[in-house]
Amino acid sequence: MSHLRSAAAAAIVVLLGASGCQAPPVQGGRQDQDEATVLTVATAAGPGSRAASQVQEFARRVTTLSSAALRVEPVLKAAADEADAWNQAVAQSTEGGDFDMGLIPTRTWASEGITSFDVLSAPFLIASDELVTQVVAPDTAGGMLDDLKQIGVTGLALFPDSQRRLFSFAGPVFTPSDLAGKVVRAPRSAATYLTLTSLGADPRALTGDLFAEALASGTVQAAESSFLRAASYPKGSITTGNLPLYPKINTLVINSATYGRLTANERRILQEAASQTRETAKGAMHTADEASAYCQNGGTIVNATEQQVAAFMAAVGPVYAQLAKDGQARAFIEKVRTFTGAAEPDRIPECGPETVPSH
Repeated sequence: MSHLRSAAAAAIVVLLGASGCQAPPVQGGRQDQDEATVLTVATAAGPGSRAASQVQEFARRVTTLSSAALRVEPVLKAAADEADAWNQAVAQSTEGGDFDMGLIPTRTWASEGITSFDVLSAPFLIASDELVTQVVAPDTAGGMLDDLKQIGVTGLALFPDSQRRLFSFAGPVFTPSDLAGKVVRAPRSAATYLTLTSLGADPRALTGDLFAEALASGTVQAAESSFLRAASYPKGSITTGNLPLYPKINTLVINSATYGRLTANERRILQEAASQTRETAKGAMHTADEASAYCQNGGTIVNATEQQVAAFMAAVGPVYAQLAKDGQARAFIEKVRTFTGAAEPDRIPECGPETVPSH
């Protein structure tokens, strides 16, 4: 794990140095600037991403709630470009105290020994914006966040990010056989990779320039991504609108030792700011609008038939069999299926330069 923490630590020195700031101290988690308490919050995401907006919104709310007595400094792209497990790098750096806080996708934590979040990546389960907003509520997420204390971080909140889906560069994906043997670019995650391999795909991280090179050469046939990100791909893609894989949900965490050194009022402010940011993030979920922008940027959206959707559900049976071994995961799945809007994914209209018929 140390090489990943080193990569993230190097990134923070470069980023803050370039902006004229001093790198935060690795020890203590606090520094005095005009008598304010200053904390760093890191994310592997870059400018323009939803994660970047979330850490910036959180920082703004902390400043407002504390009248600038407590400040949070966002650190974007906080992992080296060559790290093929960029979210894991930020998670480990937050555990180790190189960063005070981190915004880390839930699916990352399995690599750190915390598997309670795996159920959030159950394929085709949490398939609508409405359902995501219910899942991130404290009474649903609290137990999962509590488990993070085992590895030295304290969970403050879950923020919804975006629905993840498959964007194909080699024709539409209507059945699992359309993915057989195909290379799919996806962030490193045990839960994600189990789903993709169950569908017959070959998931790979393909970090930095490797993804662009693979796109240019045609060696990558699809990417696990969001409408927002896919709209900026240099190569046109096709996605199946009624087959969202799972939501990306971010965890806001703080190094537990750092948290323990804060005053009770500072901890209260962080928790209140996290709760307010969660509500803002819930209101920012607009999958339909993002789909429209994706179409306007040359993307294509198709929809699978009921029979084709059923084939996907059958293919991910091994994923559910694995999750069913854990009683809490089974209970969570049963609970989610009782939530409002659990039966249907968001309705995404078809679009594209040409009509792509199902087969």
